[in-house]
Amino acid sequence: MSSTELERHAQTFVRVAERHALCNGTEILSVDDQRAVISVNIRVEMPLADAARGISDSGVKVFEEVWVSLWSNFPWSSPTFTLREDFPRGFPHLSSRSGKGRPIPCLIEGEPDEYFGQWGLVEAGIVQILSQLGVWLAKAATRSLMDPSQGWEPVLRYDLDDVLIADPRQLRGRITNKAGHLLLRSRFIQYREGQGREAVILVSDKIAPASGRVTAFPYRSEKAGGGVHTGDTVTALFWPAVGTVSNDILAENIETLDDLAARAGDLGLGTAFKTFLTLMEDHWRGRSADMIMPVGVIMCFRRPYSLIGRDSSIELLPYVFEIAPTEGRRSLVDGPDGKRVRAAKEVDRLSPELLRSISGAPDYGSVAIIGCGSVGSKTALHLARAGVSITALSDNRCLMPHNMARHALVRGPLQRPKASELADELTLLAQRPQIYLGDVSQELGLPDARLKIAPPGTATLVNTTASLIVREALSLVPKDALPSRMAEMALFGRGSGGFVLLEGAARNPSLADLEVMMSAEANPRERTLLFDPKFGLTEVQIGDGCGSLTMPSTDMRLSAMTALAAEQLVDLASAGAGEGAIAIGTHDGAGTTSWRRIVVPEMLEVPVEGGAWRLRIARHVVDRMREDIARHPEVETGGLMLGSCSARTMLITVVDLLDPPSDSSRSASLFVLGRDGLKSAIAKRYEESGKRLIDVGTWHSHLAEIGPSAIDRSTAKDLAEERPPPAVLLIVTPSSFHALMHEPASA
Repeated sequence: MSSTELERHAQTFVRVAERHALCNGTEILSVDDQRAVISVNIRVEMPLADAARGISDSGVKVFEEVWVSLWSNFPWSSPTFTLREDFPRGFPHLSSRSGKGRPIPCLIEGEPDEYFGQWGLVEAGIVQILSQLGVWLAKAATRSLMDPSQGWEPVLRYDLDDVLIADPRQLRGRITNKAGHLLLRSRFIQYREGQGREAVILVSDKIAPASGRVTAFPYRSEKAGGGVHTGDTVTALFWPAVGTVSNDILAENIETLDDLAARAGDLGLGTAFKTFLTLMEDHWRGRSADMIMPVGVIMCFRRPYSLIGRDSSIELLPYVFEIAPTEGRRSLVDGPDGKRVRAAKEVDRLSPELLRSISGAPDYGSVAIIGCGSVGSKTALHLARAGVSITALSDNRCLMPHNMARHALVRGPLQRPKASELADELTLLAQRPQIYLGDVSQELGLPDARLKIAPPGTATLVNTTASLIVREALSLVPKDALPSRMAEMALFGRGSGGFVLLEGAARNPSLADLEVMMSAEANPRERTLLFDPKFGLTEVQIGDGCGSLTMPSTDMRLSAMTALAAEQLVDLASAGAGEGAIAIGTHDGAGTTSWRRIVVPEMLEVPVEGGAWRLRIARHVVDRMREDIARHPEVETGGLMLGSCSARTMLITVVDLLDPPSDSSRSASLFVLGRDGLKSAIAKRYEESGKRLIDVGTWHSHLAEIGPSAIDRSTAKDLAEERPPPAVLLIVTPSSFHALMHEPASA
């Protein structure tokens, strides 16, 4: 921008500022093509007694001269403000960037350019930013920039260039009651731009040697191209003794190693800091390298109360200085920057706790995932980014080129196991999941396999395979053998539908039970997407003579529905309810996705006489039986049971009833199920449920506490001869249930 244009902007600023109620005079001090500097005299609102003296107890004057800088990209950037050189520095909300120069107040939370730009008209932005300045000075005058009820406000360092990435919990965990210091191994990357440099230092939890020749040398540097250097260095952590509480905010005006040594002395750590520098010189004695590398320093301050947003009262203040171990040096700080020290900002190292904080998510507990395909991989990344600990990944297949259409990972054509690739990706999110590459459905019965599929401590085991075989295998595992609560996520209807199943706390209802219940309870839109063949799987050619049976869907649609299903999963799993639950959602094709939930209480399990089968009856079915009995108190009543059965689990699950046909008869000693319209009613329900619900037997009541009669046993035999097993005869007495089945003798 030309100086003429900046002059025009400066004149506009002066014109607006002079009309502001707090402004007591302005002057344009200088203008060139990079910057215009304006002096603004601000009247500070303060208590009358302080105003009468002309200065507050905190050192703020009733009239403060503030320099305003308009930069060459104004009005795309906000004006910046600096206070007088002797302005007191013991305040929060002062930028660490100013060093020993004119203090820079931090006027707003967030990005100043965005704040200034939101007002549309430049004049409105100037008024608002000047008002913020007036508020800041007024609070400084009354020492109210910090609210103790919110916690101690750390020194602001967000606008600094150098970064130390560390786990603050680990650092604070190193601190003892006695004053001390230690060195931690660190990695760095250093960028050079013009005459300046900036460094990013990644601090580990591993102790680095302070001196000596026996242990591995902790320093290394190599060129990475483009003026970038990477390597190994150390970060020194210093802390004062318990009881050395710093109630005052010290000026962040450290610019040299001498300044930093003096600050260490303020904490009673002057000797320790001098020893650190001496030992570092000794460590490098006899060694040299043509490089410049950063070294980190973290000074710990014990504050009178916990920091805002932290559960600790220890404030971490990081700094960076450089060493130049060139041959023929007098000291390590003979480099171009000499003893210069740069204040740095501490950024939390990636961890599930940090991700939870950024996501605003509670601790959902740990999760293991079976199936690392499209849905499984996206679910794993969604959960990991919300801070959920992923304990294990199970999948026995490899990534193939066609998987790239919807998989969360992008990989080359060489085959690697999906679980291994996904685990590698999750390590970048501070996860360390176990990997299981076996066939889950076949190996769940092996104790060693179960420990890898769901390691101890896993709260929820999520099946994302959409495999009926895997679902049934999981439903068979006893709770004491695999205590993790089981859930299932799957999509249907080519990505326009999704469901989540969460088993009951005691594995009743199981995932298999819930899938049957969902088939019975599906509404018309859900039934269409679940069961209509045009929304089903399709054979897609992925090579000559090679096809893949898959659900055609774009990655956009699959990703959107998977994300919503993952939200349902964590909500259900973290609720802690003992019942089973179904969440089912559908997309209407016009941008709206609707979810509904079905709570499924523990099912009634009835021993089956005469067979190896087990019988479970949904609670609402039990209630319907009892209601029908109450309507016919003087006679036996009954009907037909609908549900599913599996020869693999030897389980019959009853989720619905058909009312008895009109030609049924009831008497005090006998109920006879009629046949009028019964077959068509069964066929209709069979089709509606996606061919999932079948006739699994009949039920009838007894007026007294009497179990199966001779007639009942004969009827059970007749049922077995009429249809393939299982065919259950259920007897409901006033207070109990009896089930029997007749299994024909083998030929």
